[in-house]
Amino acid sequence: MSVLFRNCFRPTCLVLFVCLITSMVSAETATLIFKNGKVITLDSKSKIAEAIAIRDGKILAVGSNAEMKPFQREQTKVVSLDGKTVIPGLIESHVHALRAARGELIQPHQELNSVAEIQTWIREKVKEVPPGRWITVPRTDITRLKERRRPTPAELDAASSTHPVYMNIARKNVLNTRGFEMIGIRKEGDKLAGAKVIFDEAGKPLMMEGGGGAISKLIPRETVPPEATREALKKLHAIYNSVGITSILERGSRVDEYREYELLKEQNELTVRMTMTIREQLRSAEAVREFTKKLGLITGDGDDWVRVGPLKISVDGGIHWGSTRLSEPYGEKRIKFYVLEDPDYRGDLAYSRELMAEIFEEGQKLGWQMCCHATGDGSVNEILSALEEVNQRLPVKGRRFCITHAYFPSDESVKRSSNLGVCYDTQTYLFYRDADAINQIYGPSWVNRFMGLKMFVDAGVPVAINSDHMNGFDPDHSMNAFNPFLALYIAVSRRDIYGDVYGPQQKLGREEALRCMTSDAAFISFEEDKKGTLEPGKLADLVVLDRDYLTCPEEEIKQIKPLLTVLDGKVVYDAAQDSGT
Repeated sequence: MSVLFRNCFRPTCLVLFVCLITSMVSAETATLIFKNGKVITLDSKSKIAEAIAIRDGKILAVGSNAEMKPFQREQTKVVSLDGKTVIPGLIESHVHALRAARGELIQPHQELNSVAEIQTWIREKVKEVPPGRWITVPRTDITRLKERRRPTPAELDAASSTHPVYMNIARKNVLNTRGFEMIGIRKEGDKLAGAKVIFDEAGKPLMMEGGGGAISKLIPRETVPPEATREALKKLHAIYNSVGITSILERGSRVDEYREYELLKEQNELTVRMTMTIREQLRSAEAVREFTKKLGLITGDGDDWVRVGPLKISVDGGIHWGSTRLSEPYGEKRIKFYVLEDPDYRGDLAYSRELMAEIFEEGQKLGWQMCCHATGDGSVNEILSALEEVNQRLPVKGRRFCITHAYFPSDESVKRSSNLGVCYDTQTYLFYRDADAINQIYGPSWVNRFMGLKMFVDAGVPVAINSDHMNGFDPDHSMNAFNPFLALYIAVSRRDIYGDVYGPQQKLGREEALRCMTSDAAFISFEEDKKGTLEPGKLADLVVLDRDYLTCPEEEIKQIKPLLTVLDGKVVYDAAQDSGT
């Protein structure tokens, strides 16, 4: 080797060696370390750690304070948790956030729990709205009203006789006298195209089924500029962050709404990760193919911020509307409550078993994860039968077919679901608000399995708990309330809003419940390798709590407040800054 070569080779090697060591040190240096805490990892061993190290938006290490020291350098920010509890970032697996954002701009949501509260709300609205202009009452469910019935025209008249008032509740349109007059309904015998008017004993209009089209022609449709909607959506996402939510599943949207999220991501304005369910009432295999081709998207497209989830169809109605598909006739009590006629009515079923099988099979062949809205046990049974038919030709297990709602599971339906690898997402807040009505109208055998979470968990069937948030910005008083710690409290206690316990055998343990909002919620959208637990290599999404979720008194679970919410290794909510301290 020449002297010249040796003289060049040695310094070059030294430079390369220094660069390599620097690179290795840099790669193993945490940007942020939380120590002196109680880190609930939710890993396969349910490990409780003391500290967690983060770098480049991912978890670098989890363990003891001492085990974090190799990752700490001068530039590392170290935060002492002083014994505070850390949990994985919460996944709200069923929301309609864009809808809520638009709705709040048009008319802020108000929770109304009685006829008196409806009247008070109308009287306040009268002060704002010019005489003669329609007043539309915010969505209120009949199961949640103190009176457990629709308000009468006379009760609406008592709130306003100067403005036409309109309220849609449980698939019936209720109007005040002025409202009925404006659509030409004054006395028995008057008719409205597309509507069935129900009159009282005196021959006065009481309510009507249908006719919404005629009413909508009289009520100006308000539009919201896209820019305003985006600002409202960002505000809502910030509220989600304030209660510990780091990921959401938009559970029934269109492609244009997916593009809105892509735009927010491009502008670096997202503070939640979003997986979108595309909803379309497709009626044939050919329709599935054409829709997919036109859409240009499929399950799994996107990235860790904005991602395509399943393709969804709605199979039945709902318990609030009197259209949930049951395994038995509604019978006298339910018919009277919902103001129906046919005693043999079992609820709506939008798809035959054969048509569902055709759509499920085609969707699966094209690469879709499939999802169904099904609230009643009758509709769930039909879906499972359709899947069993598909499974004879095309293996279903592993595709994580998801049924959303499924309020009345049975041992048999859960067993069939396990065999098919079916997943569920359901809403504990509905138990909180509606269990008392279900007990009265459906009966004890129904309320005891209403939101039967333990059946799913014990059978190893993945189930995510969520809110179905669709209106309002208040975490505790929206339609539906999206405070995840209230959801966890309900799952653990089985207490409704009145403090009564129904179906105590369906209570979950605290860790079981937490998994339903973290690891199981990630699993149902094929994201369990990225989030849902606090393990090295996963996304650095976590929440620091003001008290210990695992050991605090049960009644305090719903009072838990996040101190910090961390998304992608960055703080997106800080309670100290939010309170101005």
